[in-house]
Amino acid sequence: MGEGDSVGRALDRALGAFRSLLFNATAGVREERVIRYVMNEMQKGKPYDTIVKEPYIINHTTPHMRARMVENPRIVRGIEDQLAGQRYVYTVDYAAVKHAEGQD
Repeated sequence: MGEGDSVGRALDRALGAFRSLLFNATAGVREERVIRYVMNEMQKGKPYDTIVKEPYIINHTTPHMRARMVENPRIVRGIEDQLAGQRYVYTVDYAAVKHAEGQD
């Protein structure tokens, strides 16, 4: 085993570490963009279940990433906000109820 072999292995390890760092950095950026997309769509009123089935999400995430997205605190808050807003949107059309009961 010569000195060239150990230098080659060290270079391979350094290259591997650089690739790993680069992959993790780009994965983090991609995940951040997807989370921003989800939050924007939720603010428009779309339900979370609908958003995660959209082509943009499918094309930019893995099934594992989609399963983990619901653990993100920002997404949890967005879902909570949507649910809180829906509690007060419920309305009753009493005219239809009276008509059904024959109380016109």
